[in-house]
This record gives sequence, C-alpha cells and structure tokens, in this order.
Amino acid sequence: MGKQRLCDCGSVADWAEIGSTWICVACRDQDVKKKIGEFRDALGKLEQTERALHLLKVDTLAIADLLGRLRAEINKI
Repeated sequence: MGKQRLCDCGSVADWAEIGSTWICVACRDQDVKKKIGEFRDALGKLEQTERALHLLKVDTLAIADLLGRLRAEINKI
C-alpha cells in the first residue's frame, strides 16, 4: 500500500494502485459498493424479464439457473 495522505473525498487513507492509476482505498470501497448496487439493479431487471418470458410460455429454465448463479456470485462479494 502507498503512503497515507488526504484524498479529495476528505479521507486520510492508504492508496492502492489499480492498473496504472492510484486510488484512495476509501474511494475504491465506495466505487465497489456502487458497482455492486448497479449489478443488483441489473439482476432485478433480468429477473423481471425472465418472469415475462415465463408468462409467454418461453422455456426459462436455463435463464433461471443463470440468474441464480449470478445472484450467488454477487452475494459472495
């Protein structure tokens, strides 16, 4: 980890290098939380689509399995 110093977000935190960019650990954590929220929203939309397809009598067994695996992976994070 890098030196502790003040970030624009107001946090005095360690810095981590991601690729060739240095990012405050607090900002990185906020970004991860935001992305997980976006994944959960997208998963909800996919689940709505799966239910609509099911109502149209489309075989959604593979979709339901995929959504279950995605939900499990997101919950691991």
